[in-house]
Amino acid sequence: MHSTTKRILSIGLTLALLLSLALALTPRLTAAATPPNQADSRSSPGCGVEQKPGNDQGTITSAGEDRTYRINIPRDYDITSPMPLILGFHGRGSDGAEFQNYTGLPELPAITVFPDGIAEDGKRSWQGAPYASGADDVRFVADLLDSLEDDLCIDLNRVFATGKSNGGGMVSVLACQLRDRFSVFATIAGAYYPQSFDGCDYSEPTPMLAIHGTGDATMHYEGGERQGETYPSVRTWLEPWAEAADCTGSKDRKVGKRGEKVVRTKWQNCRDGVDVELYSVADGGHVWPGETMYSGGGYVTQDFSATDTLWEFFKDHPRAEPAHE
Repeated sequence: MHSTTKRILSIGLTLALLLSLALALTPRLTAAATPPNQADSRSSPGCGVEQKPGNDQGTITSAGEDRTYRINIPRDYDITSPMPLILGFHGRGSDGAEFQNYTGLPELPAITVFPDGIAEDGKRSWQGAPYASGADDVRFVADLLDSLEDDLCIDLNRVFATGKSNGGGMVSVLACQLRDRFSVFATIAGAYYPQSFDGCDYSEPTPMLAIHGTGDATMHYEGGERQGETYPSVRTWLEPWAEAADCTGSKDRKVGKRGEKVVRTKWQNCRDGVDVELYSVADGGHVWPGETMYSGGGYVTQDFSATDTLWEFFKDHPRAEPAHE
């Protein structure tokens, strides 16, 4: 009997060790790859429409002009399960294909779309800057959203906008002029020319995230002059959004890893569950932090990821009330 008990205990211990080893070796989703809770999702008209996953070029007509974009539909896309949608806006002189490549945004569990700006003097650009082409980019984005929502199974409570440099300025324009179509806005190394927020209505609390390097020599962290325009500091650009949410002051916290100096400034006690945050990357250049390939000039950290950071912010802020119908 004693011998039998020993064998049982030995077998049990062996099984426990094997289970622990299996759990340790099981791959875990990174923060950036974790999908959001779908409990409060809201389906677009395109749910049920057959679509082929993959990365492709798309074209729509807006204001009588053909406009192009890159689109990435994840491999596990399900036409009956609404997915988040991220629109990403490139900087001046770039395009959607280049932007998707250096950001790594297509790796997220979301449909990602990267529109192309109209070229002016040989460089693509967006509204919100003195060098803009004059195209109605806000209308283009509205038309693009209409098309995407009709053809794809999108969660209308999780439609996000992000952009770098002039693309960040375009995100500012959208936050001012097309706010009802998006849940959250995030800018990286944003170009906050006066044209990007001129006449902006700050009456509605809106989740806003900005990431900017303190060593950005193109669009200075503390503001400056460029293209014949005076532009504000990143914090000054964010302040009206904090005021719109009735936030009361802000607190700083060091969040960098491996000695990286990154400070998160978070405005406090904002109403309606809104957050306004600024990540300041010490000595960071005019870049996409954590880039997968060259994204701009100056120092770039690989120990802090703009993509991971904005995705966590996006997941935390689904739209609480009905958006565009």
